Parts: sequence; C-alpha cells; structure tokens
Amino acid sequence: MAQKTEKKIKKESDGLVHGFSIKQLIWFILGVLIAALGLVFLVLGLIEDYADIPNSILTSPNAGMIAALGGIDFKWFGVLAFLGVLIYALALSFASKNADREKEKEARREQRLKAMRDNNKGVVVNFDGSSSANSEKPL
Repeated sequence: MAQKTEKKIKKESDGLVHGFSIKQLIWFILGVLIAALGLVFLVLGLIEDYADIPNSILTSPNAGMIAALGGIDFKWFGVLAFLGVLIYALALSFASKNADREKEKEARREQRLKAMRDNNKGVVVNFDGSSSANSEKPL
C-alpha cells in the first residue's frame, strides 16, 4: 500500500496534472480563453450588424476596430479568434497521446516485472556462484 502512495506522489510531482503536463495545461487554458474571446466578439458583431438598435453602443467601437485593423470588424475578428478552438483541440490531442503512452509504458513495465519474477521462481544461487533449479523458494 505504501508503494502505491509513493508512486502517486511521484507522479504528481513529475509536473503532471491529471494527464496534462504544465505546458499542455497552459496551452489548453490559452486556447479556451481565445475561443471564448472569439465567441464574444462574434456575438457582438452579429448584434451590431443585424439588431436594429438606435444609438447602439457598439457602433463606435466597431468603427474603431475597422479603422485600426484595416477592415476587420467585430464579426470577422470573432471568427478569426474563434480559431482558438484549434489550439484547444490540439492540446487535448497531445494530452491524450501522452496519457496513452504512459499507460502503455506502465503495462509493458508490469509485464517485464512479471516475466522476471516467473523466470526467477525456484532458482537457488549457491555460494560458489552456480545455480540449481529447485521447486521450492529459497529462504
């Protein structure tokens, strides 16, 4: 039981947070924030273009963005920023690859250890360096 606890503590201290490395977690959060920003700008652009609101508070900022970015308004800026979902998807993809790789690595290690235990069962090493097969375990 103590060995499993030590293994868990070691895994958490290796910089992994539930299958994510710190670098992947940062990219994941950045992708989510960019996607949320893109969604907000997309909705604001659609409201400004299609809602018939007199004296809209969105007209002036939208005109300023068009002037600053050379023709890109809220709507198209939102579409471009919504590509943050691509970053989000890539971070999830890499994290799942790493998690699968870790599981496979652990399974191979367990198989090797089991094979080593099965091969060494019943072998007695004499003091002169020779070994003899024995059906019972050595003391």
